[in-house]
Amino acid sequence: MSEGIIQRSESFVQELLGRELQAAHHFHNWIHTNEVRQQALTIGRRVGLSAADLEVLELAALFHDVGYIEAYDGHEAVSQGIAERFLIEQGYPEARCQRITAAIAATRYDCEPRNPLEAILRDADLSNLASEQYLDKLALLRAEWEHFRGEVYDAEEWRKLTRRFFKNHQYHTSVARDLFGPGKRANFDRMKSPDKKTKKNKKKKTPDRDLIPLADSKSVQVMFKTASRNHIDLTNLADNKANIMLSINAIIITITIPLMPTYLEQDMTLLIPATTLLLTCVVSVIFATLATRPISMKGVTSAEQIRSGKSNLFFFGNFYRMNIQEYTTGMKEVINNEEVLEDSAIRDLYFLGAALGNKYKLLRNCYTIFMVGITSTVLIFALIKMLNGV
Repeated sequence: MSEGIIQRSESFVQELLGRELQAAHHFHNWIHTNEVRQQALTIGRRVGLSAADLEVLELAALFHDVGYIEAYDGHEAVSQGIAERFLIEQGYPEARCQRITAAIAATRYDCEPRNPLEAILRDADLSNLASEQYLDKLALLRAEWEHFRGEVYDAEEWRKLTRRFFKNHQYHTSVARDLFGPGKRANFDRMKSPDKKTKKNKKKKTPDRDLIPLADSKSVQVMFKTASRNHIDLTNLADNKANIMLSINAIIITITIPLMPTYLEQDMTLLIPATTLLLTCVVSVIFATLATRPISMKGVTSAEQIRSGKSNLFFFGNFYRMNIQEYTTGMKEVINNEEVLEDSAIRDLYFLGAALGNKYKLLRNCYTIFMVGITSTVLIFALIKMLNGV
């Protein structure tokens, strides 16, 4: 590690921000920078980074927002330039400078981290989502946007915008999810609309998924797993019952058809019960086959369907015709978006249950037809024999 580089960088950044930042930078200032630095080090140490990597991470955190002195949107590129120039002047190794600038670039909202250092810095930069003072910090950010971007929101618009950001955001490291997940969910709950809060006070309701996300509730996960396993077991049971009906009716048809001409030549009155029996078997076979017939599958899911949560990439029928690149991109979209991931689990359980319900409906019809048909055949046969006897 370079001797004293952290202290020199800290002094440089603190002095630069204090001198160059405008008073309207209510949120992105030295206080925010130092908080990100401390949270990055906390995550880095828990992850088990080496001393050299921790130094690179800390320097990236110190310089990640210095670009605000020149630009608001696109400040990351400015931050990269300032960091690179200063560190090279200090004789810092060029290879480490490149890692620092790459980590700073990863803090852009539209960039995805490519390595652990970038992921840790990205998580640390948004650790404020879990802060107990988050609503106060949010007010500072809102004022900052009004000044530098000219974006003015009323209270309800700002609340909806913030909640949408919360839903779409997900921490990249497991350490960050453990550290900041509970606080983030608490802040998300605090931003509920006044109407929802009033209704909740008047009448108890079952918590929605915003309160108990699937990814963070062990009890919800257990319930989903149990329900899925039960559906799969019931599906296997239904298929076995359908196979039994197919076998029984196939045997009856195989035996009856060759024997029918011989017996009908001797007694044409047997035509009615024989026909009833064959119709019963044929219709039962049709319903049993429908109950076991695979559903129609497209095998392709569009990017828009994935983002909107209208498809489930965990089901093979939605991706078997996609190439590996398309599937990997789509799966990353699902995994990195907590809301889409929850929707996938919910959709999977729903359609598994819907298919199971349709299967049992067809199977019930099959058994009913077989029962009525066999009973009718016996009764008709007995009635004909009684009449012939008379």
